[in-house]
Amino acid sequence: MKKQVTITYPADPTRVAAMLADPAYQRDRFARFNLEDAHVDVAARGRGFVATISGSVPPSRLPAAAARLVRSAVSFGLTESWGEPGADGSRSGSVEITVKGAPVKAGATTVMRPDSDGQATSVVVDLELSVTVPLVGRSVEEKALAQIGRVVSDEERRAAAWLAAA
Repeated sequence: MKKQVTITYPADPTRVAAMLADPAYQRDRFARFNLEDAHVDVAARGRGFVATISGSVPPSRLPAAAARLVRSAVSFGLTESWGEPGADGSRSGSVEITVKGAPVKAGATTVMRPDSDGQATSVVVDLELSVTVPLVGRSVEEKALAQIGRVVSDEERRAAAWLAAA
C-alpha cells in the first residue's frame, strides 16, 4: 500500500538537514516509541548523511492488529539517507525499514526542498508498506497508514521545538 505525506519544518533546508543529521535529535525523535535496546548512529557521506536507528518493540506496545501476528519482540532497523544539497538546499533521499519477527516490508523515497519564501522546508515522503499475512495483511496496512497523520504532526511539533531552541 502506498501513501504520500508532507512534513513541514519551520526552517531553511540547511538547518533542517543539520537537525536531521544530529544524533541527539534522532534519539529524541525516536524516544516517543519507547524502544528497547535503541541505538542511533549518524554518519556523513560527502555532503550528505545517513542516520541509522535500531531497536525492538515488545508485542504489548504494538497496535492490537499487529500484536496478534507476533509472539516476541519485533526488532527493526530504520536507515534514513540524504544526498548532497542542491544550490537551493534541496536534497533527495530514502528511508529503508527492516523488520525482524514480523511479515512487514516498508520503505520510502524522500525529497527535501525549500518552500517558496525560503523560511520553511517541505519533505515529501512517498511511503510503501506491505504486510504479507493472508486475509488480514491489507487491514493491518490500512490501520498502520491511518496513524501516519499523528506521526507527522508529532514530528512537526518536535522539530519546531528543537529548531526554536537551537
